[in-house]
Amino acid sequence: MKIAVMQFPGTNCEFETLVAVKTVGMDGELFRWNRSAGELSGFDGFVIPGGFSYQDRLRAGVIASKEPVMNALKEEAIKGKPIIGICNGFQILVESGLLPGSVNGSGKVDMALAQNVMVSQGKIVRRGYYCDWVNLRHDAPSKRCSASFIIERGALLKVPIAHGEGNLVTTTPGLIEKLNEESQVVFRYCDKNGRIINEFPFNVNGSTESIAAICNEQGNVLGMMPHPERAFFAWQLPAFDPRKQRPDEPGPGRRVFQSMKRYIEVNA
Repeated sequence: MKIAVMQFPGTNCEFETLVAVKTVGMDGELFRWNRSAGELSGFDGFVIPGGFSYQDRLRAGVIASKEPVMNALKEEAIKGKPIIGICNGFQILVESGLLPGSVNGSGKVDMALAQNVMVSQGKIVRRGYYCDWVNLRHDAPSKRCSASFIIERGALLKVPIAHGEGNLVTTTPGLIEKLNEESQVVFRYCDKNGRIINEFPFNVNGSTESIAAICNEQGNVLGMMPHPERAFFAWQLPAFDPRKQRPDEPGPGRRVFQSMKRYIEVNA
């Protein structure tokens, strides 16, 4: 089970992501953007980790999305292979048209991850980069998506975010409704009890309907703004989390990578 962890200039989470991939029992390898794109066909799955590809010039993820290697990833996605984009990886997937995506891989760009706009009681209280631990609610059915394949619907995960452009928006009529109807909204920001409260600090970036992660129609491609690799081990958790005192335990983010592994096992 061979996984390519993609690396673009400015990626900064590739090594933590590689550790996560290997710890759950998959064979991971860093795959730099300037390698022969044809080599990607030899992998079973792909992770595009977080960072600031090309310094987020123009807008986050857009330059990386134009690299030739992304055309090869689109071909692998059409074959049904799983792809996870985390933070900057999510931005790259959106800019390339892989998300929200369609079964025929048309590549149309229908969404954007815009600058964070934090709104509380009808007022903008903050903009731009924000880093914190957030609560996520899994809103898709179990097995709907490659990166939440083993996670039950309604499950809560606490993971960190660290981004300046995670505000998911669209001007395409009816797109959000379609994502909801097709169970393509995988995670939403919520409070500690799982309630969706569409304002800061619960909705940490102003994202439409508190959306934190979506998948494509086929379910094999997922993008998420929070960082599961930074909550992979219990010792990574914040001091107030009692699980930190049990460092040998897995962290909540591990389930994302375990899901990918199980997805490949089932669909091989």
